[in-house]
Parts: sequence; C-alpha cells; structure tokens
Amino acid sequence: MPAVINTNLASLFAQNSLNMAQGSLATSVQRLSSGLRINSAADDAAGVSIAQSMAGHIRALNQAALNSQQAINLVQTADTSMSTVQDILLRMQQLAVEGANGSLSNTQRAAIVTELGQLNTQINSFSQGTTYNDIKLLGVTSTRVSGSAANTAVGTSGSYTVVDVTSAATGGYTLTSASPSSVTMTNGTRSQTLTVADIAQGGTQTLNFTNLGVSLTFSGTAATNAAAVLAANLSSTAAISVTAGTVATLGFQIGASPTAAGDSIGISTLNVSTINSSNASLVAIGNTITKTADNTGLAFLSTSTTATDSQWNTAFKGLQGAVSSAINDISSSRATLGATMNQLGFVNSTLQAQSANEQAARSTIVDTNFSAETAKLTRGQIMQQAATAMLAQANQMPNVILSLLK
Repeated sequence: MPAVINTNLASLFAQNSLNMAQGSLATSVQRLSSGLRINSAADDAAGVSIAQSMAGHIRALNQAALNSQQAINLVQTADTSMSTVQDILLRMQQLAVEGANGSLSNTQRAAIVTELGQLNTQINSFSQGTTYNDIKLLGVTSTRVSGSAANTAVGTSGSYTVVDVTSAATGGYTLTSASPSSVTMTNGTRSQTLTVADIAQGGTQTLNFTNLGVSLTFSGTAATNAAAVLAANLSSTAAISVTAGTVATLGFQIGASPTAAGDSIGISTLNVSTINSSNASLVAIGNTITKTADNTGLAFLSTSTTATDSQWNTAFKGLQGAVSSAINDISSSRATLGATMNQLGFVNSTLQAQSANEQAARSTIVDTNFSAETAKLTRGQIMQQAATAMLAQANQMPNVILSLLK
C-alpha cells in the first residue's frame, strides 16, 4: 500500500466497521428495550406482512371465543328458567290428579284451582321476564294493531292512557259490562271479569286481565267518575285487536371466517307462555285453568255452585293431558339447549387453543429472543470498542510520513 496523506484507507475501513458495529448495537438495544424483533417494516418486510395477518386472525379467534361464551351464558339463562317452568308443570300435574278426586268438595277443588291459577301466572311471568341483554328468551311481545288506541275516549268519563298487550294472544278482545261496577274482557273462550272502582278527576285506574295478558289503564276526566259509569263506558269502547310476536333466531359467529361452514350458529328463542305460545299444549293449560266462557274451564267450575263431579273430573283430566304433553315438549326443548351448550363448550375450548397456538407462532416472528439478542449485544459492544480503538490507530498512521520529510 502506498504511503499517502490525503486518503487514509485504514481509517476509512475502521470508520465503516465502527458504523456497522454501532448500527448492530443500536438494533440490539432497540429489540431488547421493546421486546420486539420487528420494530419497523425494514427489520423484516415479509415478517411484518405475515405477523399482521396473524394478528387479525388472532383477534377474530378471541372475539369468536367471547361470542361463544356469551351464547353459552344466554342458553344457560334460558335453561335455568325452563327448569323452573318444568318444576311448575310437575306440580300442576300433581294438582290435576289430586283434583280428580270425588271425595273433595267444590270448595276444596276451588282451592286447588287457586294454586293452579297462581302457577299459571308464574309461568307467564317467566315467559316475559327471562331476558338476556333485553332479549326475550322464553316469550314474545304481542302488539295492538287496531282499536282502543291511546287516549281513546271512554264516554265522557275518561280515556285510555295505556293498553298493554305484551303477553296477549292473537285475536280480538271485547269488553262487556258484567255488573254495574265490573267489566269482562273476552278473547274466544277465555275471559276474565274485574271490578271497577270509583276514581277522582285526573285519577287513574289499571285493570290487569292477567288471564288474557292484557292490562288497561284509564284516567277519569269528569269531576266524579263512578264505577258503574266507568264500567258502562268501558263496555261501549272499540274492541282491541292483537297480533302476536314470533320467536327469533339469534345468530352467533363462533369462528374466525365469515363464510366457512360451522363458523356460525343460530340459537332460537322459545315461548313458554300459556297465553300466546305456538305450543298447543301450553295454551291448552292456560285455557283449561282460566277459561270462564263455558262450563269446561276450571275457573268457571271453581265459581259455580252447581259444578258436578263429572265436570270436575273431565276438566282436571284434560289438564293432566295438556300438562303431560307440555312436560315432554319442555324436556325436548331443554335437551336441545343442553346439546347447544355442550357444542358451544367444545367450540370455546377449541377457539382458545387455536388462539394460543397462533399467538405462539406469531411470537416467533415478532418477539425478541432475549438469549440470542443479549449475545449480539455483547458482541456489538466489543466490536464497537475494537473499531473505535482501531480508528484511533488508523488516524495516527499518516504521522509516519513526517519522518520521511525530515
């Protein structure tokens, strides 16, 4: 190598080595401080693409696992109430057999009907009250389609302020005056009579026809609103027409793919109401217990002074048949719910395992291997020190030429 002053090749080589050592050291420090092997796309262009694709899939898997867990919670909520409804039906079956007993008096049988009526009301309460995130799981919401709209005049004595048909069955409802101070609401063969009370001007009164699923609230507008006048005016108003709601199918995505078969599931809600269910056996229970429009309903027999043993036995045996069918139907529905819970449990476990495996795969691409990187850090520090020392030596080498000029 020639002896020159203007170009110090040894110094240039040392500078280049020092720059590379410092770059390698900076990379190691960045990876060790962030815990990531890839801190910018320049670190691994292909790895960034693969890692981000995996990140999206992992998030989809985690959300699908959450969806499946929420679906399990929803089904468990429905099954808990269904279990209680089934217990109520078993008690009804026992009472129906007890009532078909010729040694009981009409008063004693009427006491049985009282309990049956309360149990029937509780089933309908579960039907409307079992919800998950405000979604009805065991009932539907019926709506009024015509007649008796809000603020419909009730003669000169008041007006409707609320007509609630949430639990009502499909069909028309009429009001008739049963006595000077009571009204009867009728839908087909099912009816119920309630007493109307006096109300003051501006006051309100609610008539809750629980046997029919209709609640009617009205207000008084006259200075005095006598019960007899209110009853007569209520009986002259337009009929209420109701259309029943339908059960829904709730969709859950339980996989990462929006199109893959098996990555989505539909869970149908149920309706255990004895008023507006599409299940004939459940409606038959409600009809047998609450029907008062003819002499075949237990509600009619419990208030009749001439009910015969034969009529009682016929009604109670009819209830036994309806309850037996309903128990079988509820058991079948619960079996479906149980199968769905088991299916979702396996799905949830699989999704969590898939997510863990994919996170492990992504970790090998983006995460820092600390054992390897600390070794690189040590090497980088040594190389930086060596390059610095050699650069100092290289910068002194041109001084040798001065001896030639002396």
